[in-house]
Amino acid sequence: MIGQIPTERLLTHARTLAEAGGAPVPPAARQLADLAVTGPAEIYALTGAAARSAGSVLMSSGGTTGRPKLTYVPHGMGLTRLLEHWRPLRPGNVLLNLFNAGRMWGSHYYMQTLAERSGCTVIPSGPYSPAEVAGWLPMLAEVGVDALAGTPTGLADFAQGVIDAGGTLPVRTVIWMAEPWTGNKRELVRQAFPEAGLWGNYGSVETWVMCTNQPGCDETTLHLLPDQVMEPDEDGALLSRVGEGWTVPVVRYRLGDRVAPVECRCGRPDALRVLGRADDSVTLRSALFKVSELVDLVRGEPGVLEAQLRLTRSADSPKAASALTLEFTGTADAEAVRGRLIGEFYHLAAVARQYPDALRARRVERLTRIERTNKVPAMVWQQAETDGAGVA
Repeated sequence: MIGQIPTERLLTHARTLAEAGGAPVPPAARQLADLAVTGPAEIYALTGAAARSAGSVLMSSGGTTGRPKLTYVPHGMGLTRLLEHWRPLRPGNVLLNLFNAGRMWGSHYYMQTLAERSGCTVIPSGPYSPAEVAGWLPMLAEVGVDALAGTPTGLADFAQGVIDAGGTLPVRTVIWMAEPWTGNKRELVRQAFPEAGLWGNYGSVETWVMCTNQPGCDETTLHLLPDQVMEPDEDGALLSRVGEGWTVPVVRYRLGDRVAPVECRCGRPDALRVLGRADDSVTLRSALFKVSELVDLVRGEPGVLEAQLRLTRSADSPKAASALTLEFTGTADAEAVRGRLIGEFYHLAAVARQYPDALRARRVERLTRIERTNKVPAMVWQQAETDGAGVA
């Protein structure tokens, strides 16, 4: 268990939610484990009921390959509670908001509200390609941009554009969320903005912010905000929280990620690391593997900047692939990358011996992104080698 809340307080909270349309509480419940695991349906019902009296912003997660999960997020977005523990912006800052707007994705609007509550100026620009940055840089310098917010992918694109233009901005604050850093993206941002501190959030549309990271923390470590507990679980961690001021009240809500408790160099409590998606296991010709393990291995190879799996869907199962192509950017040799996969994962080596064309590696100029969010997914699916791809 990560975090601490008295058991009786959790049970009382669960009963309150049950009366409002949440999951029922067994009469004999005496501990957290006695309560039901909840999901998007409970959140949709509870937040929808609250929205009818207080208003909200209707947000959505998912929806790329399946039905979107809807959440009514209060207009205040939980910032009164959050800013007690995490305050990256101050009055006088000028924030460049690089998150995509629209299509019911929350991050852009969250940054707008954060800037308002922090008393700073915000530029709601959305992302730039590296080639676009040079044309905007004089204006951004003129108005005094000193803070950035975006996905690591969007931040790295902007940093690359600044470097390519031979320009600079006095950025001291970089706010990141929505996907993990890769070493290359983080180094690009540091090269372009060497004085900037990194401030991270971890959350989802269904739960909003759960954890934070700030300068002084280990870069892969997050800290659970107070009045929450998280139960690590291989099928996805379970989040519970109590008290007022959260965007969404939850008890044992099933997250999509696996997490583990860790220690952080900053010394603050309730530190955790996100290990990867709970549902990222895929079979290739009956060989089971985790997408995160393959991608993480290749990202660490010399000459590889970023990596992504392109999977050809098998007719046998939605999570089965008949072929896998590891696509990557950088200067590495494709056959060397393929050889690294075969050498590290014996079950993939067996597949490669029996089906030589089922496992490939390919260097590309740009990986597939999710248009709605500008994130680089770890894997994309395609029905056949010549079909268009669908993001997983």
